[in-house]
Amino acid sequence: MSARFMHAAQTIARQRLLAAASQRCAGRFSSGAAGTAKAAAQPAPRAPAAPAAQSLPSQFAAWYEACLAARPLPTKMATSGVLYAVGDCMGQAIVNSRTPAGEPKPGFDVGRFLRATAFGGVFYPPLAHVHYNFLEWIVVKRWAVSTALMPWAKMVLEQFVYWAYFSNAYYHAVLGALQGMGPAQIYQRVADTLWDTLKAQWAFWIPVQLLNFKFVPLRHQLNVVLLVSLVWTTFLSIAFPPAKLSAPDEEKPAPSAKRTSK
Repeated sequence: MSARFMHAAQTIARQRLLAAASQRCAGRFSSGAAGTAKAAAQPAPRAPAAPAAQSLPSQFAAWYEACLAARPLPTKMATSGVLYAVGDCMGQAIVNSRTPAGEPKPGFDVGRFLRATAFGGVFYPPLAHVHYNFLEWIVVKRWAVSTALMPWAKMVLEQFVYWAYFSNAYYHAVLGALQGMGPAQIYQRVADTLWDTLKAQWAFWIPVQLLNFKFVPLRHQLNVVLLVSLVWTTFLSIAFPPAKLSAPDEEKPAPSAKRTSK
């Protein structure tokens, strides 16, 4: 009797264990199926969008910035040469367009164009590169001028202390030398044109340089000057065109020659 009772109890316990196990399996299956259905219902993740292609101006700006960082002086020399060449072409075109009716147009002066390009690409950029770095060193690092006064300090040094006088005399002297003038002719050319060029420079460049020194990083300050110089070089090529060499008997004597003759 007791043996039958024990057997029946064991049977009932096994049935209950089997029922509980089957319920657990059914729960796991149903939750897995629900998770699978939920995952299937969710939209598949989108592939990351390909980066938009840069425009041509953006690509050129990035390439130019890399060149400027890697080789600043050659990059500035190439930029300056191109812009001086464009400025001279603009100046010659304006001169031709202003020729009075009935008079022969002077045409395109290849020699003048080459001289302007040589000055802009070879003779001017190295000195200008040193000049702008010197201004940054002496005003910002050596004198530690405040941010508010820094553009004014640089402008005064550039326009009234040394650079304006030197750069304009240098411009006329180099173009005269490239044209084949002798020392006396070059001296007379500089003496005849320097004051008029300086007055025009102060009227034109003082406001430009105040803005340049205020808002433009050092590495781009010369480039701003070169871009604005499209207008300036056009003015120079119109106001002070490289005159052809005068005959020796027509040459004006330099002041030293005058003093000697006396």
